[in-house]
This record gives sequence, structure tokens and C-alpha cells, in this order.
Amino acid sequence: MLVAAAAALGARAGAGPRVAWHQALTEAWQAEGLDLGDSDAVLAWVFRQLPDDVQVYPTENYYYWRLAAGGREIRGNFRPASGLREKGQLSFAYAEWLEFPDAALAKGQLRAARLLGAAEGLGVTCPDPLTCDVVLAGKKVRFHLHALPQLPPAAPGLLGPGERFIARTWDESGLPFFLCYQTRSRCFFWVLNEEQPVAETFTELAADVSLGRRSGFVFWTDPARAGRKVLSAVRQASIQRNDYYDGPFDQLADNYAAQVPLRATIEDAFPSLKGQIDLYGYFTSGPDRGQRVALTSYFAYADSAEALAFTQRAAAAPIPVAAIAAGGKDR
Repeated sequence: MLVAAAAALGARAGAGPRVAWHQALTEAWQAEGLDLGDSDAVLAWVFRQLPDDVQVYPTENYYYWRLAAGGREIRGNFRPASGLREKGQLSFAYAEWLEFPDAALAKGQLRAARLLGAAEGLGVTCPDPLTCDVVLAGKKVRFHLHALPQLPPAAPGLLGPGERFIARTWDESGLPFFLCYQTRSRCFFWVLNEEQPVAETFTELAADVSLGRRSGFVFWTDPARAGRKVLSAVRQASIQRNDYYDGPFDQLADNYAAQVPLRATIEDAFPSLKGQIDLYGYFTSGPDRGQRVALTSYFAYADSAEALAFTQRAAAAPIPVAAIAAGGKDR
């Protein structure tokens, strides 16, 4: 019976629950022979470990990975970015993971970020808009990008008067969101997409306020709008560590940028940016050139009590989503 149950789990969606063995991690920490300061060596090693076919889930098109070696943990990504993969380019970046960020540790932190193409021996082709083939040193990897049709929310009443749907996104936390816009207050807000079961469990902090046990995301349940969960706060520690739970501010619907009204809506929310951002919401000039407009329409909290207090104050405001969005201005 146990064997049959395990087989059934593994058959669903191509993969079942996964067990990570501490033995393997301990042995990897002891491993030598890879110069983690040599980005060419790290690129070659990690690329060789990739399966021939990979699925990219985050809608900003980052394929994340982790590496343990030489007493360090490294976290990085390959990114077949929209607008760059079509030009034969792939971004590659990594940094030494600091579990507890500290100024002294940051001084010696290993990190690298590169844009790769033909000059680096990389071949990048796109058989279709959601497929990217990358070849390096004779090895070919096919990156399947996330197909996420930009349909408005299916639930009636999820959006109220003066609210607009902008895009469907998928965060690196593994949670899907609707990016929405309040036209009267000219602010963005994020709503958890619960059209399918989400990969999270919740603890109630109070009536209509819940905390994601895995992500640390705090949500306000809006009783007037089909019980939608509006993202109200994320952990400050996750922002400092730049981990998977730092919020969906940058995981936009890049593969559908030509179909969604992102640029026009950002310019409506921030009129001073008119003519200064591209289709994807990146600055095209000035000191922030190449940086994305951060849609941090939520609060950064130190502990759950602080998150609860902020969310309850926002829920009592005349326009709660606007009060929640204002919390993002604190950083």
C-alpha cells in the first residue's frame, strides 16, 4: 500500500513531494574543486547539471538554482528575459547566500552577474514565444516559459468600482497573483489568485487577516469583494535577504508585456515617469536605467504583530487597498 501511494503521488503533475537529504548537503559543503569566484567555472558547472528540459515558473523568467560547495551556499539564476532572449542573450547571476545579512559578511560576499551571448560561446534561439533553447559547450537545454493567458479574474465581484485588472503573475514564492489598479487613488495592489488551490497554508492573526506559514505573506480578506485576499505585508527580513519571499513587486507578466496595460498604468500612477520607462516597466535613462519600477504596494514588517496592526489600520481606511499600497512607500 505504501509503495502504491508513493507511485500515485509521483505520477501527478510529473513530480510528487520531494525529500532533501542532509547527508547530501553536508557532503556538498565539503566539496572542493570549484572556484566559486570564477563565474566562468560556476556557469559551466551549473549548466552541465541542468536537465535537458526545464520549466520556468516565475513570470519574470528567472530559473533559480542553489549550489553547495567549499563551505558555502550559492544561489543564482539563469534568465531568458523577454526582449533579450530574442536577441540571442541570456542573463546569468549568483551570490553567496547569507542566512543572516550582516554588514561584515556582505563585504566578502561572492557575487557575479553577466549577460551572455555569442561572444561567450552561448547559443540562444526561440522556436516560439514561450520556448528558449540555450546551447553551451555542446549541451542544449530547452527552457519552457510560463504560459499564463492574461484573462481577467473569473470570480464575479472580485474587483469593485474604479478597480482594474492589469495582469496575472506568478511569483518565485510559488504563489499566483492578480496585479490590480485602483483608479481613484492611482495605486497598484496585489490579490492572491485562488482560482486553483494555492501552495500555502494560513494562520489567522485576526478576523480577516491571515499569515502564510511558508511565505510569510500577510493577507487582508476583503469581505466586500468575494473574500479576496489582498497582499498587505511581507517580511522585512526577506527583503533584506532578497529571498523567494520578498514580495511579487518585480514578478510581472513579461511574456505578455505587449498585451497588458502595464506601462500606461505605471505612468498613470507615477506621472513623472511618463516617457521614461519601457514596455516592461524598466527605466530607459537616468541613474536608475535598467532597473525595474518596483510595485511594492504593501508593508514591510518586522514581526507578525506589526503586520497585523498595519493591516487592521488599512482595513479601516476609506479605501483599504490604497492604505495598503501606501505601506510600500516606507522603503
